Amino acid sequence: MSRKKSWLIGIVVTVIVSIGLLTFVLPQMKTGPEEGELDPEASASYGLKVVLDEEGQFQITAEIDIVNHSEDVWETIGFYFIPNANDEEVLPELIQDPADSNISSITNEAGALQYELTNNKLLVQLDEEMQPGEKQLLKIVYTMSLSEDGIRLSRNGNNYYLAQWYPMLAFYQDGWTIEDFDPKGESYHTSYSDFTVEYELPGEFYVATSADDGKISPSSSGTVQGENIKDFYMALMDPEEWTTETRQANDTTLRMFLPVGSDITEETAELAVDAYSYFEEKIGDNPFQELDIIANDGYMEYPNAIEVASDKENLESVLVHEIGHQWFYFLVANDPFEHAWVDESITEYATALFLEDRYDSGEYGFESAVFMAEYYDTNKFSNLPLDEYGETEYYATIYGKTPLILRDFFDGQGREEAFGFLAAYYKEYQFQNVDTETFKRFFNEYFGEDHSGFFEDWLQ
Repeated sequence: MSRKKSWLIGIVVTVIVSIGLLTFVLPQMKTGPEEGELDPEASASYGLKVVLDEEGQFQITAEIDIVNHSEDVWETIGFYFIPNANDEEVLPELIQDPADSNISSITNEAGALQYELTNNKLLVQLDEEMQPGEKQLLKIVYTMSLSEDGIRLSRNGNNYYLAQWYPMLAFYQDGWTIEDFDPKGESYHTSYSDFTVEYELPGEFYVATSADDGKISPSSSGTVQGENIKDFYMALMDPEEWTTETRQANDTTLRMFLPVGSDITEETAELAVDAYSYFEEKIGDNPFQELDIIANDGYMEYPNAIEVASDKENLESVLVHEIGHQWFYFLVANDPFEHAWVDESITEYATALFLEDRYDSGEYGFESAVFMAEYYDTNKFSNLPLDEYGETEYYATIYGKTPLILRDFFDGQGREEAFGFLAAYYKEYQFQNVDTETFKRFFNEYFGEDHSGFFEDWLQ
C-alpha cells in the first residue's frame, strides 16, 4: 500500500468512526449567484486580544469594525462563532473532552446588546437599525477552553491550535448566510479582512499565525498584524516539544515546526520549498512573505499556515495539498459549504500535477484520486452543498472523481495547457470569491467555446 493510499484510508476511516452517528438538519440548497452577487455586502476589520492563563483558559476580547455594503437596512449582525459548536451539546458523539466557551458581553458604543447563539450561529440584535453604508463597532468578550479532541480548534497538552476561534463576520446576501457546523469539510464562509492580534501568555511559546511573525523565537506577549486575510489562524506551541527550521522559497520564508526527535525535518523542508516554488512558477506569485508549516497531524489549511503530517508515510500528499490551498481557498476564495470542489478538487488536481512532474509518473501523481474514486461510491455531481453528500461519498467525489475529470480534459488539451488555465484563472480572481458558475464562465471564455456538454455530466 502506498503512502498516499494509507493516508486516504486513514482519513476516511476516521471520518466514518467520528461522524457516522451524527446527522444535521441544514438549510436547503441555494441556486448559484448571478454575476456580481459574490461580492461581500458586509466587511469587517478585527482587533483581537488573547490572554491565556495557567489553567489553559482563554480570555478574548474582539473589537470588530463592521460596514454595511448592502442596500438593506440591518436589524441584526451575523457571525460564525464556532467555539460553541465544539461543546458537548452540539457535537456529543465527536468530542470526548468537550470544549467550553462563554460570551460574557456584546456591546456597541451605546451599551449592551442582546444576541442569540445556536450551534455556531451568532446573531447580534442591534439597538438601532444599521443603514446602508453605515459602520458599527462591536465588542465581544468571551472565555474559551479547548478540547483535547477538538475538531481543528484543539489543544494537545501545552499546545493550542486556534482555528476558527473568534466571531467571524458571516457573508451577507439577502440575509446572513450561516450554515450549521459540519465536520466533513469547512462549513463557514468569510470575506477578506484586516487583523491586529495582541496576545499575553503565561510563559514562552512558539507563536505561528496568519500574519508575518518574523524570526522564530519563543515569546510570552506580542502583537501581530495582517491585511487581506480570509480568516485568522494562531498556534501556541511549547518550545520544549518542537524543533524548528526555516527555508526560503523565492521571496517567501517557510517556517517549519516539527516534533522533537522527528526524522522528517530535511525531507519536509526540501519538499515544502519544491512545492511552494513549483506553484509560484506554474500558477503565479503568492504575495505573502511567510508560510508556517506545523507537523501536528492536523491535515488542514489556513491563510499563511498549514497543519501537516508528522510521519514519513503521510508527509508527501498532505504537505503538497495544503501548500496548494494557499492559491485555491485563500487567494482565490469560495464558499466551501456550497462549492467545496472549487478549492478542494482544483488543489488536489494541482497536487497531482506536481507529484507527476516530481516523479515523472502520471500514474503516481493521480494515484490518490484513482484510489478514492474506485474504492468508494461517488455522486454524479461535484458541486452539491456539503450536507447533501454522504461521509465517504464526499471525499470520493471531491478528492477522487473530480480531479480525474480535470485530468482527462486537460490531457486532451496538452498538459501545459492545464497550468496555463490555472495561471489565468488565478490572475483573474485573486482576492476574489468564485463559485461553480464563475468557474464555468471563465472556462468557456478561456477556451473560446461553450463546454456545456462537458459540465452537465458532473456539475449541477
